[in-house]
Amino acid sequence: MIYYRLIALWIFCETMLGGIIHGAKIPASGLILGSCAVICISLIAYYVPAKGSVLKATLIVAIFKMMLSPQAPPTAYIAVFFQGLMGEVLFWNRKVFSVSCLLFGIAVLLESGLQRIVILTIVYGEDLWQAINTFINGVIGQTALTNYSYFFVIGYLLIHVVVGIIVGFWAGRLPQEIHTWTILYKDYLLANHTYPTEMPSPPKRKKKFKKSAILIGVTLLLLYIQSSFNMGFALLSPNIYMRIFIRSMFILLTCYFVVGPFLAWLLNLWLQKKKIRENDMIQKILQFLPATKDLVMKCWQLTAKKNGGRRMLLCCKVILINILFSPQEFESGKEG
Repeated sequence: MIYYRLIALWIFCETMLGGIIHGAKIPASGLILGSCAVICISLIAYYVPAKGSVLKATLIVAIFKMMLSPQAPPTAYIAVFFQGLMGEVLFWNRKVFSVSCLLFGIAVLLESGLQRIVILTIVYGEDLWQAINTFINGVIGQTALTNYSYFFVIGYLLIHVVVGIIVGFWAGRLPQEIHTWTILYKDYLLANHTYPTEMPSPPKRKKKFKKSAILIGVTLLLLYIQSSFNMGFALLSPNIYMRIFIRSMFILLTCYFVVGPFLAWLLNLWLQKKKIRENDMIQKILQFLPATKDLVMKCWQLTAKKNGGRRMLLCCKVILINILFSPQEFESGKEG
């Protein structure tokens, strides 16, 4: 039961919470979702120590992500599968659970930061980093060019490493802390209810004017080639900022209409086959998803007396004790 609850919580974070974050344009989405994944996977590894339990959970999460968030890019699946693979490897020996959690937190958050840097470089090219260097040097009036973009990348990755250390350290202490919380916050334990097993509807996507977008992409490519190779009078300025703009637009359109759909098709084809094989487990998880969503909303309402970060922290604690313990389980454990 705990296994299914934790998988449902991970699915909730990846699909519903992820959709809220992206819809609200909240920055540092990788830090938030990566931290949630570290917590969920660490708890799965602790409470379900069977070999392969993390990889199995990862596959189920990816299948539900395909069903509930069909708009998710292939990079989102890369992050999920990386988290699952690293979790299975690092938690292979549960005797060093705290150390494994620390290393796991660093690995997951560092991958999130590196993925963002790599995507920026692919989309905007090295011209982006050159433009950053030129801009900063111009602002401070420095004649000798300094590679400030290097410091920017290192600082960005260091933030992810620091968050990974904090989350990993916290995850390593969670099993002991959760037992204390069940006593400290026993008034927040919710009674179990039966919820309908209906599947949440995936968000509707707005219609895209594909023909117009393709025409824009082809036009930008032709203008970029014409200005770069000096074919007559340059219709667009060949300066670095224009190159960045044209390159990014062309690559984004290509990824959206060509590369992205092709990779999504291959991934969906593979996940659909896995979905048939894991149908029994999927049906069981479906019974927990509506309850998990309802539980999260109730826990948020119960912690209304707190404000800001204190409320979020208390809400996380209350969610975890309700995921891992029911009132009946708590009472039987206290009597034993």
